[in-house]
Amino acid sequence: MANINPISTSIRMTLSLGMVDGKAVEKSVSINALDNEVTPETVGAVVTALESLLEYPVIETKQYETGLLVE
Repeated sequence: MANINPISTSIRMTLSLGMVDGKAVEKSVSINALDNEVTPETVGAVVTALESLLEYPVIETKQYETGLLVE
């Protein structure tokens, strides 16, 4: 039976920089090398804490997990 061994976890926050010529301008900020056991509640708390330090609002957060398939 195959298993997946976690390798890394990261999050990517998308910031809204505003509008230019009628188009939304966004920027991404990534945080890598997170603990592989990080919970959605922990990610939410980190994003909330960082949001007050950022110049632009966070409009989206994605969590990425990379794993190795082993048999």
